[in-house]
Amino acid sequence: MRAKIFGLRLPLAMFILLILSFVIVGSSIIYWTLVCNLVDDGNWLHIKTDACELKFPKKWYMEKGSVENGTAYIVNIFSEDFKTVVHLKFYSRVGTQEFMRKNNLSDASLVPSFNAQRLYNWSLGISENATLHFIEGESNITSFIEEWGKKRGCDIHYLFISIRDAYKKQDTLYNTTGLLISLMIDQRLIEIIFYGEEHSWEENQEYFKLILNSIEVLKAGDIFES
Repeated sequence: MRAKIFGLRLPLAMFILLILSFVIVGSSIIYWTLVCNLVDDGNWLHIKTDACELKFPKKWYMEKGSVENGTAYIVNIFSEDFKTVVHLKFYSRVGTQEFMRKNNLSDASLVPSFNAQRLYNWSLGISENATLHFIEGESNITSFIEEWGKKRGCDIHYLFISIRDAYKKQDTLYNTTGLLISLMIDQRLIEIIFYGEEHSWEENQEYFKLILNSIEVLKAGDIFES
């Protein structure tokens, strides 16, 4: 008679127990990693990437940073409803020069309008009725951005946009809103894009300000040698 555990043959039972042990250990590691990174009132996570340190709401989602063509490091943070994203892109010096030359941009002040056009072109591929509008008068978040730049001793360039009828879902057209920021640190370009469905974007403004205020860019050379 073959030995059994929980009514299962021994080899199968041992295999299942082994898988369960891996799941439990893995879940424990993830849990303790999250607990160790919780800050403030327990609703925020502190994360250190290869490019920066930052905090974001623990119910939001962070996509693991990736290096694009060896010239830029990218981090994406998605809101809880996945309708808004905070996109961070850190270029190397060489990557900055290549990006500016390739796109015929003379300085960082032109990057927000360039990204606005890229977002609009992307939207046109989804909705042929999409229209691009530039927004003025966002005084609350505008003053915050300018103060954020002053604290870091660098010039901040930014642009607010709205894309009407940006995409369609279940026969309903949705508008999107975007805040596009660019700045230079040690001759390296940094892009920050806060973009999403109109209502989600408005609801998550305060979260974005807290995320932005928490960003600490690591010293040049920590990501790229060039």
